[in-house]
Amino acid sequence: MVSRRKLLSGLAATTGGLALRTEARPFVDTPWPNGARGAVSLSYDDGLSNQSLLAAPELARRGWRGDFFLTLDNMRDAFPAWKAVAAAGHEIGNHTTHHRCDLRPFAPGAYIRDEVMATQVAFDQAFGPLPRHFAYPCSVTNLGRGGPNAELHRFGELLRGQGFLSARTSDGPPMTQSYAWTHRMALTADAPTYEKDDPAEAIAYLDEALKGGRWAILVFHTLAEARTESGATSLKVHSAILDAIAARPLWCAPIGEVLAHIRPK
Repeated sequence: MVSRRKLLSGLAATTGGLALRTEARPFVDTPWPNGARGAVSLSYDDGLSNQSLLAAPELARRGWRGDFFLTLDNMRDAFPAWKAVAAAGHEIGNHTTHHRCDLRPFAPGAYIRDEVMATQVAFDQAFGPLPRHFAYPCSVTNLGRGGPNAELHRFGELLRGQGFLSARTSDGPPMTQSYAWTHRMALTADAPTYEKDDPAEAIAYLDEALKGGRWAILVFHTLAEARTESGATSLKVHSAILDAIAARPLWCAPIGEVLAHIRPK
């Protein structure tokens, strides 16, 4: 099987130099809250039941809130559990209906209507109107014609036109505040345990964020007592990563809250 990183490397490499919308005035960094030297957001993809059962309570125990990007197909019968997650203050994000990893067969308008907005309507009905945040399934953005930059720009602008405040990829280094604000529809992140159930990659990513006062976004998928499949994170490793965050001068907050904090005043 082709590894996730090999599958996405060609596309993800293009996000670093793409500004979906430039800002006219110079960007001024905002100090991180409570003397923190960097920020981190914890995001969980796919709307898996193990996340509502295991991740959300663990974050609550530490007084943190995360981002849960839900795929409608995966959680269509689990709205009560996810309502509880939302009521606890976690951000609920859109991860489409069917989690397609190749968008070439779809016309852009139809894809946004059927995969993105159909999901958003269901979420708004279940949770009430939500701030709209998106995570690209498989970090793939090959929507419509053109090269990777044109595809990502088109996708991001279509999301922006539907009121989305951000869209997250799954590859790329921790971000400066100015980069994150300018690239709100292509936020970079790292899935540190996708290839290996080990906290080392996550810890290195956190330390990279601290060096430059940057913002790190971590991505998780399946949580389980032990890793039994690719992409899964054991509870032991997940806890070790959270312990590493707690031991560092990092502000842990959901994506929307970080964006609101760094927004030019």
